[in-house]
Amino acid sequence: METLTLQIMNTEFYIAMPKDVRFVWKEKAAKWLQYVAKEWSRFQANNELSQLNDLEIGETLRINSLLYDCLVQADKHYQLSNGLFSPYLKRHLEQHGYIQSFPFDTAKSKTFQNKPLIADHPFQFLGDEQVMKVAPEEIDLGGFAKGYAIEKLANWLEEEVSSDFGLIDGGGDMKMWSSGEKTWTIGVADAWDSDKEISSIKLKTGAIATSNRVYRSWMHGTTKKHHLLNGQTGEIANTEVLQASVVTSSLCDAEVGAKLCFLMDAGELQQWFENNCQQSARFIVEEGQASNWMMTGVK
Repeated sequence: METLTLQIMNTEFYIAMPKDVRFVWKEKAAKWLQYVAKEWSRFQANNELSQLNDLEIGETLRINSLLYDCLVQADKHYQLSNGLFSPYLKRHLEQHGYIQSFPFDTAKSKTFQNKPLIADHPFQFLGDEQVMKVAPEEIDLGGFAKGYAIEKLANWLEEEVSSDFGLIDGGGDMKMWSSGEKTWTIGVADAWDSDKEISSIKLKTGAIATSNRVYRSWMHGTTKKHHLLNGQTGEIANTEVLQASVVTSSLCDAEVGAKLCFLMDAGELQQWFENNCQQSARFIVEEGQASNWMMTGVK
């Protein structure tokens, strides 16, 4: 196989493709991931995302078509989850102390004059890549941007470079494909020890996303906090779930589904996957509980 390894977005990216493909793909793949890391991160100043967040109420901005599409997709999942998943939690994350890139152990919160609001649809998507800010909330795309970036890159590699097989792994968030012969075995890491595998699943074509509240956690005063927030309240998810891995055909769906595993009970979760994913599998690790794969849409 021909491979490429990159360190971007505080994540190791690994891309595997067949050997001897005619198209020179590595430079284009690296440039796309570097663009997303620079322009779509809330930790970078003076980028496309910060221009959106800095808008005054009622102002509009025309943005890059791919960022516009990513935001529309994130907003669609925001609506499908009744706001539990939300790309509009930048100010709330900062209030909880998440004001710098990981890794860090302790944090101070950013001071706001008033507690950040939770408003329905704080941004409107007007078409023609134009976005209007309608409420004083700000965007943090987080893992959704990474999932979107991987999915877009995978689609391009499959269509333009090789449909035989390929895989992109961005820190455990993966998209893979196979024309039939290649089968990928994907391991699920232990919630406490990423070098140890506790399960695996075999896939020809699909996507897997994993969320973990152990790694992205910090002390905020005397309180232990993590990065998974309830989009309806802006508060840290109160859950026994330590880690969730979700397999679907779409990495964006898997990213959102993995987060919802921390925010919904088992019945709500099963209903969400049945309504929104043709086929899915999830592996949820809870404190003191045995873990098993749960399926939807699989006969």
